[in-house]
Amino acid sequence: MSKGVIGQPFTFTVLFLDGSNNPTNVTSPTIEVFYFNDSGQRIHIVAAGTVLPSSFPAETGRYSYTFTIPSTLEVHYEIYGVMRGIEPATSDNLVIEQQIDLFPEAEPGGMRASFVKGGVC
Repeated sequence: MSKGVIGQPFTFTVLFLDGSNNPTNVTSPTIEVFYFNDSGQRIHIVAAGTVLPSSFPAETGRYSYTFTIPSTLEVHYEIYGVMRGIEPATSDNLVIEQQIDLFPEAEPGGMRASFVKGGVC
């Protein structure tokens, strides 16, 4: 499960593996991104069959896709990304699903990182 901020970009990254758990470039890599509304209807953010591009820099078997989480969504929704490809050596359909939990848009000045020097107690 991943975390996403409403109204902000989110990147799905996937690594496809063959039957021996080695990275493999797949045929016809695609992605679809959707959520279910309050009535249970599937609402597409990225249409099924959208081309899933190779990552940059290119790496065997790794693909990524960036989209912006709609600002109209609320934190009780969950977004699903389904990435598909065909393993060339076996023609197996490889399917990977990733779920995103939503968090509200950050308010100006609302988030701050701080670093603490470690020490011996």
